[in-house]
Amino acid sequence: MTARVVGSLFIIATAAGVVSATTQGTTRGMFVFLMAVAIAMIAPALFPVLKQHGEGLAMAYVVARTMEVVLLMPAAMALQHFEVWGHASAIYFCLSVVLLNFLLFRSKLVPRWISVWGLIAVVPYLVGAVLVLLDVVTQTQAGALFVPLAVNEMVLAVWLLVKGSVRPAWSGRA
Repeated sequence: MTARVVGSLFIIATAAGVVSATTQGTTRGMFVFLMAVAIAMIAPALFPVLKQHGEGLAMAYVVARTMEVVLLMPAAMALQHFEVWGHASAIYFCLSVVLLNFLLFRSKLVPRWISVWGLIAVVPYLVGAVLVLLDVVTQTQAGALFVPLAVNEMVLAVWLLVKGSVRPAWSGRA
């Protein structure tokens, strides 16, 4: 059950993020808000499962996702400064990706190739986010750097929805 909830939240968050990147004004703000709500729910849903494989790292994952949401909320409301807030939150997103995929790799809850892919794909994503944050490139110019991690998240989400996990720890029973 936990795996399906988390998979659904990943899809909602990613879809809302993609739509927010292609819209403007109030519509963008609403989709950023939807993305932030989905993100805020992912970490607490995962914590009971992840803590079995490293409580400190699992808590760090929760903190990183929380900081990401804290920075996304102003992005949802401060439309004229969306790029700054949105890409500042991406730094915490990248930290959460490293923590989650390390825990997934170590625990073997999903096939290791998914977590290794996430650990590799976070590098170009982080580079793109920093370049946009420093105003070196636009989000459109950096867009290709974000694709590998976005696809990885969707593969992880579909895996969780269809297969659950490799191991039974995703049942939600702590």
